[in-house]
Amino acid sequence: MHGPGYGPPQPRPSGAGVIVLRVLFALLPLLSIGMLSWTALLRLAIVTRRGAHWALFWAQLALFVFFFSFIVAAPDENDWRMDVGMIGLLALAVATTAYFLYADIRHAAQAPFVVLPFGQYGGPAGYGPPHLPGTHIPGTTAPQFGPYVNPYADTPVPSGPPAPVPPHLPAAPRIEQVRAELDELSQYLRKGTEGEAR
Repeated sequence: MHGPGYGPPQPRPSGAGVIVLRVLFALLPLLSIGMLSWTALLRLAIVTRRGAHWALFWAQLALFVFFFSFIVAAPDENDWRMDVGMIGLLALAVATTAYFLYADIRHAAQAPFVVLPFGQYGGPAGYGPPHLPGTHIPGTTAPQFGPYVNPYADTPVPSGPPAPVPPHLPAAPRIEQVRAELDELSQYLRKGTEGEAR
């Protein structure tokens, strides 16, 4: 009855701010000739919090150090090691930019999910289906723990898109019954007060 409901929608960065950051981190590897190519994958790993992106960041950083060591080891700018180092850094910058744009756009397209009690995932944050009396929302039921009876075990947990709300909802049968009982009680009380007044 009085359990936690759906929280307010989480603030998301504005569309313009996301695009500016995306363009900045996409251009940084290219404009720095691969020297700052690690920054784009670092931002991607921090934003997405995925282990695969962290592994990719560390692998890319190792490749950067490998190619940069060729440039440092070259005695002059006409040496073959300088060419190998620069070609490697430029290829790394292009590959990093392409993957960063792909993964960042894909991550931004996914809606954030709310974690419901007991580790179940709900819909997008802040959007919950209205629970109307007499309607059944498909989904799982709340689990029961321990030897005690959970009074909310048969309460359905909402999942899926919200159901369309009809323009006029008929009153639930229980509400109608309570209204009828209250009407009877008020009539009984009126009769009692009229009898006393006479």
